[in-house]
Amino acid sequence: MANIFFGCSMRGGYDKVSQKELSRIPKIIEELGYTVLSKHQTQENILAQEDDLTKTDIFERDYEWLRKADAGVFEITNASTGAGAEIAHISSMNKPVLCLYKEQHLATTSSYILGMQGSKYISCPFECSPYHTLDDAKEIIRHFLDADCSTKFV
Repeated sequence: MANIFFGCSMRGGYDKVSQKELSRIPKIIEELGYTVLSKHQTQENILAQEDDLTKTDIFERDYEWLRKADAGVFEITNASTGAGAEIAHISSMNKPVLCLYKEQHLATTSSYILGMQGSKYISCPFECSPYHTLDDAKEIIRHFLDADCSTKFV
């Protein structure tokens, strides 16, 4: 069973996609038969829990999850410098990356991240996909992890 790193906004807020809606994505990944290494972002009171850790502890915990992951799935509609850094790290590890965003928010979704798809500087499978509903997101995730990435998992 492949390990998936899930990333999304935490401290950047949930102005475009709610924490409740985001919490469904790790569950979807698990329903598809994958292990989610990081699903803490969408838990109740997560910021208070994170405040009990040092910044270095948070970085090292998350980086270790990135190292253990076979692929990354990120919801990038809500702006997040942390998720952007995680995307950069996991893609530099040459692991498959899927970035999901709400189609109606394309104009405010990071052009830098969207531009990684198809870039000559990105050698891992890298896809940015819009979605309307979580059912759409589930099908995109299923296709990416099952079809596009299955040969990359060790």
